[in-house]
Amino acid sequence: MSDERASCEREDEDWDERLPSKNQIIRGKEGSYSIGKMISRGRFGAIYEVLRKRDGKRFAAKLEVCETHSHGIDMDYSVLKKANKQLESREWMAELIDRGKIADHFRFIVLTLMGQDMWTLRTEFTEEGRFSLSTALRLALLTLHPIEFLHGMGFIHRDIKASNFVLSSDGCNVCIIDFGLCRHYKDKEGEHKAPREVNQFRGTTRYASLAAHRQQDQSPKDDIESWLYMIIEFIAGFLPWSHFNRKERDEVLRMKENSRTTEGMHELLKYSPTSEFRRILKYIDGLSFDGQVDYTYLGQLVGLSMRNHNVNVEEPFDWQEKD
Repeated sequence: MSDERASCEREDEDWDERLPSKNQIIRGKEGSYSIGKMISRGRFGAIYEVLRKRDGKRFAAKLEVCETHSHGIDMDYSVLKKANKQLESREWMAELIDRGKIADHFRFIVLTLMGQDMWTLRTEFTEEGRFSLSTALRLALLTLHPIEFLHGMGFIHRDIKASNFVLSSDGCNVCIIDFGLCRHYKDKEGEHKAPREVNQFRGTTRYASLAAHRQQDQSPKDDIESWLYMIIEFIAGFLPWSHFNRKERDEVLRMKENSRTTEGMHELLKYSPTSEFRRILKYIDGLSFDGQVDYTYLGQLVGLSMRNHNVNVEEPFDWQEKD
């Protein structure tokens, strides 16, 4: 498993004996589902395509093996349940369909089936492993919106990366997924929680914020820092620290700190719209732990870079057929 797809920096374990076989029937609270092909495999389970028995409709089932002490699927359920109460959530997230448990094997949730993720689209559907500037900048806006929506619900993601953004089922939008590392950053009164003194690393080394590396508490600004690294990688095809693995976090932190120097920032933004992205990075670094992210300002800077580079918002994305 690549560092990009690793989330909590733990080694994978072999749960194959607990996972279901093809055509096996699993029963949730609302219906029964036949297991189809595996879509992806993670640290504590897997995602499968499933067919609902009563009508043959296709969905995705996310499974988490029992007794892994992850409980990521509980957070997935909590976030999606709250999101689905708002109609606009359909633009930015999957719809929660069902949940269930197979005793001594796994727990699962059933979701709308989404399209391919941005990591796959970038690495498998582009000739040089990087998006065109036009596609990358439009994706910057399309991925910023669901982050803003998630933050608006009072959650931070803590694992913003390309594989956690997927095309919507109709291919017309980009949705955010995988909420296992999410955390409430607001209290019951809607106020920003004070930072905790003791924290573990949460995230993926390549995209983790400076605070995450330093094992400091994270807030919305950290998701935005990860978002910027992701967009830079969309454009360049790599980050200056991409060759380091997840066990070399100290070296990655050093390089991220160096990217705030004149020389380091030049290296980081070599292939990006330098003026606008420098302003974005400086804005992020200037935010306090409990600072309110100005998503409109970030969107305006991305929009400015699109105008300055003559981006045509009507042209096909890199993975779409061109006339």
